[in-house]
This record gives sequence, C-alpha cells and structure tokens, in this order.
Amino acid sequence: MTGDKHHFEETLPRFSLNRRIGVLVLLASMVVVGLVSALGIPLELIPSGFSPPFLAVNVPWRDAPAQEVLEKVVMPLEDELSTVRGLESLFSFSTTGFGRCFMNFKSGTDMDVAYREVRDRIERARALLPEDADRIYIRKEDGAAIPVFVVGLAIDPGLSDPYTLVQKQIVVRLQRLDGVASVEVNGLLEKEIFIELDRERTEAAGLNIYALAQELGRDNFTMASGDVRTGGRKLLLRSVARYSSLEEIEDRMVAPKVRLKDIGTVSYKPPEARFKVRANSRPAVALVVLKEGDANTLRVARSIRDELRGMQDNPTLQGIFMVPLFDQGRVITESLDTLLSSGKIGGIFAIVVLYFFLRRLRMTLIITLAIPLSLLIALTAMFFADESLNILSLLALMISVGLLVDNSVVVAENIHRLHRAGLPRREAAIRGTAEIALAVTMATLTTVVVFLPVSLVGGQAQFFLLRLSIPISVALLASLMVAGIFVPLSVYLTLSDGDGTDRRESYLRSAYRRFVAFMERLYAASFGRVNQLYGRLLGVFLRRRLDLVILVMAVFAVTVAVPMQHVEFVEVQEEERGGFEIEVRLPRSTTLEEASEFFLECEKIVEDSADELGLSGWFLFHRETFGELQGFFNNPRTTDLSPREVTEIVLERLPERPGVSYYTGQESESEETGEQVHVVSLFGDDAEQLEETAEDLEPIFTAIPGVLGVKATGDPAPSELGLVVNRERAQQQNISPMVVAGMVGYALRGQQLNRYRTDGNDIPVRIRFLESDRETLSQLKSFYLPTGSGGFVPLSSITDTTYLKTARRIFRRDKQTSHTITLELEQGKEDEARKRLTAMEKAIDLPEGVRFGRPPRADSASEDLRGLAMAAGLSVVFIYLLMGFLFESFTLPLSIILTIPLAGLGVWWTHFAFGYNLDFLGGVGLVLLIGVVVNNGIVLVDYINRLRSTGMERGEALLTAAERRFRPIMMTALTTICGMIPVTLSGTNSIGLSYTSFGLTLIGGLTTATLLTLLVVPVFYTLFDDLGRAVPAFLNALRRRADAKAPATSG
Repeated sequence: MTGDKHHFEETLPRFSLNRRIGVLVLLASMVVVGLVSALGIPLELIPSGFSPPFLAVNVPWRDAPAQEVLEKVVMPLEDELSTVRGLESLFSFSTTGFGRCFMNFKSGTDMDVAYREVRDRIERARALLPEDADRIYIRKEDGAAIPVFVVGLAIDPGLSDPYTLVQKQIVVRLQRLDGVASVEVNGLLEKEIFIELDRERTEAAGLNIYALAQELGRDNFTMASGDVRTGGRKLLLRSVARYSSLEEIEDRMVAPKVRLKDIGTVSYKPPEARFKVRANSRPAVALVVLKEGDANTLRVARSIRDELRGMQDNPTLQGIFMVPLFDQGRVITESLDTLLSSGKIGGIFAIVVLYFFLRRLRMTLIITLAIPLSLLIALTAMFFADESLNILSLLALMISVGLLVDNSVVVAENIHRLHRAGLPRREAAIRGTAEIALAVTMATLTTVVVFLPVSLVGGQAQFFLLRLSIPISVALLASLMVAGIFVPLSVYLTLSDGDGTDRRESYLRSAYRRFVAFMERLYAASFGRVNQLYGRLLGVFLRRRLDLVILVMAVFAVTVAVPMQHVEFVEVQEEERGGFEIEVRLPRSTTLEEASEFFLECEKIVEDSADELGLSGWFLFHRETFGELQGFFNNPRTTDLSPREVTEIVLERLPERPGVSYYTGQESESEETGEQVHVVSLFGDDAEQLEETAEDLEPIFTAIPGVLGVKATGDPAPSELGLVVNRERAQQQNISPMVVAGMVGYALRGQQLNRYRTDGNDIPVRIRFLESDRETLSQLKSFYLPTGSGGFVPLSSITDTTYLKTARRIFRRDKQTSHTITLELEQGKEDEARKRLTAMEKAIDLPEGVRFGRPPRADSASEDLRGLAMAAGLSVVFIYLLMGFLFESFTLPLSIILTIPLAGLGVWWTHFAFGYNLDFLGGVGLVLLIGVVVNNGIVLVDYINRLRSTGMERGEALLTAAERRFRPIMMTALTTICGMIPVTLSGTNSIGLSYTSFGLTLIGGLTTATLLTLLVVPVFYTLFDDLGRAVPAFLNALRRRADAKAPATSG
C-alpha cells in the first residue's frame, strides 16, 4: 500500500522528467495565453455586481415644512414601499423641502428585482402625492452609481444664460459619447419663466391666483386626439395649444378686456438662490457623469478628457473655466499602480529572502519563476470567467505573491537536500517531490478551503470574500502544479557537478563563491543560531510540556487583558479619515447675504491654514442659518496631525459670534457608528414631543464626564405659522379648506405650470404673486378668497393665525417616529462615558408615549462582521476535516489547529502596538490568515510522521523535523510577510481605501504563528499523540473489565 502511495506521488515528477519538451511547450503555451488574457482583462474600480442591500427614494418638495412632507409625501410612500418583498427595515426622513425613504433588504435579496418592485410601488403612490412633488429619484448603491467623471465649472457672472449654455455646449456633447449614461448639473439653477401677479390689479380685475393657475395649467399642451380620414387616407390628429413666445403668454386674455400683462409680469430668470456652494475659494458648479453599466471605465474617462480638452478651444465657452474634480479612470490606474508597485517591491523582497536562505542563484530564479507563471494562469482563469481586474482582485493577486513561492520552496529545497545526501539528480528530483507532495497539496488545499464558506455567509462579506477567493485559489492551485511539474524539471536541468574550465569564468565563479561563503557565515550567525536555539528550547519543553502549556495560557490571558480591550472593530480607521467636517449653525434671523459674508471669513481662515494642516482642498456649502465646512487632506499626508487634531485647530481659529455654534460632524439617524460616539434613540408617535424630550435630555447627557457634546442635527427648522381654518365661517361662505390651502400655497410658494417649449428646451413655468405682495403677515391676512356665491372675502375672515412648534427633522423606523441624540465622547474615556450614559438612561423617567430604544441599524451595522466570524468558524471546521481525512487521524490535526489562535495573538498585539483598530478589510484578512498559518504546521507534522514511519523514535523525530523544516518554514513565512510590507505602508488611496489593517493582520498573525509553530506544535503533537493512544487503551481496559465481569455474573 505504501509503495502504491509513493508510486502515485511520483507520477507528476516522472511525467515532467520523461516528457521534457512537452512540459516546456505547455509552459510556453501558458505564458502566451496568460499574456493575452492580461492585456484583454477589463479594468474597474469596484467589481461589477457590487450591489449592497440598500435602496433610497428621494423626493424634493420645495419649501414644504417637515410635517407636511411627512404627511403628504413620506407616509404614502411608506405604505406602498412596505409591501416590497425581501424588505428587512424601512427608514424615513422628512425635513423642510425634502423627504427620503431608506430601505434595508435581507441578505440574498436580488437587488435588480427589488429595484423594479420599488419603481412599481412609486408609480402606485404617485397619484397620492402633491402635483408639484413630481420629481422622484431612486438611488441604488452599486458600482454604476459612482460617477465616472466630475467636472467643476467656474462661470463668469457676466454670462446671461449659463444654464442653457452649459446644457447645449457641454452636457449634450458629453451625453453623445459612447458609454456615457447621463450627465447631471449640480449647483447651477435653471432659468424659469415666472408669471408674477400684481395683487391689487389681479383683485381689481375680479380674478384670483388659485383659479388663474388652474386655468393656465390647462392651457399649454399638445395632445393626441385620434385619427381622421380625408381623400382616402388615414391621418393622425393632434390638438396643439402651446405658446410659441413669451409675448404670446403676456397677451393671453384672462378676463374680458384683461390680458395677463395687464395684471402682472412675465419674465425669464433664474429662481432665487437659497444656498451657495464654493470649492477651493471659488463658486462651484459640478457636472456629474455616469457611465453605462457594461461600459469600459478607462475608455469612457479617456473620451471625456479628450472632449473637455477640445471644449477649451470653443469660443462660446470662454466664460467657463473647467477643472476635473474626479476622474474614475485615473483613480483606477492610480489604485492599480499602487498595488502593482507594492507587489513588485514585495516580490523583490521575497527574492532577496529566498536567496539569503538558499544562497543558490539558479535555485532562487527557479522558485521565483513560480510567481509570474502562477499569476498568468490566475489571470487566464479570471479572463475566461468574465472577472475584471479591480482593487479587490488585484489585492488578492498581490497577497498571492508571497504565497506562490511556498510550494516551490519546499519542493526545491527538499530535492537539493537529497542531492547533497548523495542521490543522483534524477532520483533526487523524483523522490524529493514525492516526499513532500502530500504536505504541499494539503497546505494548498487548506488555504483554498477557507473560501468554501463564502456561499454560506451573506452581505458584503460574501461579495468581498468571493472576489478575493477566485484569484487566490486559482493562483495557489497553479503554484501547486508549477511545484509538481515545472520545478522538478527546472531543478533537474540546473543541477550540475561539473566546473567550468574557462579562466575568466573561474575568476567570476571564485568571486561568487566568496560572496556565497560570506552569505553562509551571515546566515549561520543569524538564522543558524536561531535554529539551534529553537532545537534546545524544543528539547527543554518536550521534557516539561506542562510549563509550555501554562506559558501559552498566560500569553493568551495577557492578550485578552491588554490589546483586546483596546482594539475594536470599526468601519473606518479614525487616523485614516480623508479630511474634516464642521457644521455651523447661525441665528434664525440671518439673511443669505449675512451668512455668505460670515462663511467667506471662515473659508479664508481654512485657506490660510491649508499648508500647515496639509489640506489639498476645501469645500463650503451654506444656507441662511446653516452651513458645512469640509477640508480634504493631501494624499499621502504631509503632516503628523491627526484628523481630530486638525478639526480642533480649525475650530479654535473660526470666528466667535453671538448665536453661532459649531459641531464636529452631522449625525446620521440610520447609520451612525464609531468608537467615539454614543447614540441615544427615542421612539414615540409625536415628532414634536420627541424633539422636546431630546432638547430636555441633551444638557443632562452633555453634563456627564467623558461626553464632549452633541453632534449637529441639520438645518434648523424655520418658524412655522399655522393658518387654522374656522370651518363654521368657511361653510357659511361656501369656501373649501382645500381652496384656502391652494390659494395660500400658490400665492407664496408659487405653482408649477406646464413647461414652455422653445428651441428644443423645456422651460419650467411658475405663477405667483410679486415678492412685494407676499412679504408680511398683514399682506397674507388680506388675501381675498373666492366664495361660492361669486364674491370675495379676506383670508383673515375665515382663518386664525398661530405660531406652531414644529420638528426640524422627522425620522421614522418601520412607520414609527424616532429621534436620536448623537453624543461625541472624549478620546480614551469612551467606555466609562458609555457606562454612565447607560445608567442615566435607566434612571430617567420619560414622558408618556416616549421610550428609549436601540439605535436604528444597530443590528445590521455588525452584519458583515458576523458574516466574517461565521466564515472564519466554518473555515476552521473545514480545515480540520480536510486534515483529518489526509492524516487519517482525529487528534493530530488538533495540534495544527492551535496555530490559528497563536496567529490571533499577533493580530491583536500588532494592531495595539501601531495604534490601529481592526476594520472590515482586516476582518477579511483574518479569514484568509486561517488558511495560511496552518501550512507550516502541516509541513512539520507531515515530516514528523514520515520520520516515524521509518522507525525513528518520536522525540528524535520531533527534534530532527524541527531542525530540517526550520529553513523552509522561515522562508515561506518571510516571503509572505515581506510581500505584505509595501501595501501595509501604502496608506490610504485616493478613494479612501486603506490596506493597513489588512496588512497588519497578515504580518502580525504570520509572525507569531511562525515563531511559535516550531515550539507549540511539536509539544501539543506529543500530547494529542498520547491522548490518541490513551483513549483506545482506556476503552480496551473497560471492555476487558466488562468481559471479565460477564462470566462471573453468569456463574
């Protein structure tokens, strides 16, 4: 049986040596196909198919109060959207002029189907929404939602109609490019036709704005009206009632002998600005370009760059200065170049490590050949599987650089060891590969099997692990084939006992031998001594096994007590944030001009501090009473200041004014997470009561030690005036409350009419009173309403006015109103502050109808981490089962499984030492680490079993295996570690993605696992080996005792 097994293990190396030409042709074919695939594989920033289980529906409704947005927009949408299949939770948000519904779906939901169902439910709800709330946007979070290009426009104020100019000369040209799906203009207001009525003249003509708006709204249209027959032909009939010019609108008869221009003005102008946006101290307008789903990002971005370059020569665009703000094509190439350069540096490090250990140039080059060959095979598989080269797949290939040489190192090193022992080179190549075949196969499969649980987990964890698994698995399996076929042949062809006779060659060879001798002395003085030290320590602990067990338990206890108490799982590393954000609240009486003057002063402060703080740019957005100031750091960072320190410096320098307050961020009702914040969530039915309760609780919470303050809750609500209709008086005058609401809404906010079409453009048309007729409360009260009898009465005769307290923002979760208070905690005192806050919540007696609850998405925020934990646990089970199958033992694999928690020690201590938390990519690294760290233990235990099978005593086999496997174990570990160092030091890329935690996880875990494997695995091998013998012996003793009692009982 053993002979058959060895014969099977020798199949591949014998084939390689017997069919040399065929193997070399196969190698050349793989290289050619791999190069073609590498050149043809598509490039992307984010893998296609990335579709988080979220959808958002946004509905702007100009100037409407939050409560009205909730009742007339959000609640009808909630009723329809709550019936979508697969919906896990529904969040809604209502504020002045805007409503949003945010849907969180269950894992595994097909988001394309969900999108279609949401679109269908919106069409059902549309009939219930206000007429002027006609723009509804569905936002789907996927790769196609990321702009392919963003262009900043600085526009000359002297241009008469910049919106139309931008639309015709820039937007239309960009939309015609292949691969461009849409072009959006943000920050530039479209000109509208305003019909502004003079109130006195309108009332003198016996007209009212409500009836006039209804009449004009039905007067500008084109409609299909069937067909007619004439002269034997069938002709389609269309009724046309469109205006062809502004003069025609002005001349429109609205009453006998009264034209529209007699009671008002018709003008074409931009609407009043309600906000201002500036970037890098310039007025900002942004063009956002989205690509079609299957379009090549690099090609689309390149065509956009070329088109913009051509526009600069257009004389009609001389008043517009264009600056690219975001170019996804360049971001992709930059990200890929960063990973490629890190991979190259890591590969060079790996070659240096290999040569230092092997000190044979030919052998080093042979092993190094496994890297490009395996990568080409992996790229070929990705190309034919319709995968792309993106930040995830390239990261996977870069990780593989350090792993791909492992199998070749072990095989080549074993062949050389047997050749030095006196075997002929052919026999050494065959036996050296066969001896180690089981170990390298098992080591490869344990890394690949880590990704089997991918199909069993959900959420983003599945997506990330799947995109990592394909390149890594294929590359590792390719490296196994390279180690079994190409390495034996290459080593066989390069092994030579002859010396050259050429004098010059002899001189070079002599110099090379002196260099090799120096390297050998260096190795003997470093790793040689470490190898000897390991041998002595292992001998000691084999005699005192309990001491090692106690020592390992003590190290675990210290790890739990120190680093595990400080290192947390976070979504984003605090130290790697890309900038700062400060919210500003101004007094309610502030005008837009006063706010603009104040924010320009703030902007100047940030601009003057840009070099000191290491800022590459800054952004400013503000309304009358609310603003947002952002700064973006240079990449790479040019200062040692942390994001928090930069924020504190900016806050100290901003001007202090009465009524002005600053906040270090804006809370997010549904997504707030982080190490240094605490979210208090209130639930109830009345939004105003919740807001009053929150305002009462804020000073209580901020007085607790360790709480820095409350984060901003957005734009403060405007003062709201309520018109309370007296139904009795309204019925006496035969006036409907709907007419009252429509009359006031049309007069103040205006009413959207059918669009006016000219020169291919659809121009919005709005009717309203002149601003001078709608500024004061007295003017509002004197508005005349039409009665049922044909007369008019003032608004004040049927209504009473009162000031209302209104909620600034209304949040609902699953149709229940909620309100959150986001508290920022002092760094270093977060745990104590949270305990005090939790105790305070329990002690507070809330008003009736209000209760504390868990913050929204508290469960789903950790869903990905739970998915990773599940994947990690299942990976351990699969690895154990695989090793049990290959070792034919239930107990021996347990000694190798111990390397996994040993790796965990390094992960926690490395993050703790460098001051980092464990983020999502670090969690992905943990799953990958499980399959990597067991490899060294497999190689060691397999060799121990081989030595024992030859009759060697267990203790001697353990010491011999540790001594002989030290070099390949160290080589494989150091090549992987060195391969990860460059990417770990690369910092945050231009899209804010950091590989630091990922790199620290692999480096720290591999370091501790490698250092402890040679001690812990052999000692626990003996413990489990003794257990494996003791259990059967114990069971046999029990059986013999039972058998002995049986005859006595029968007798």
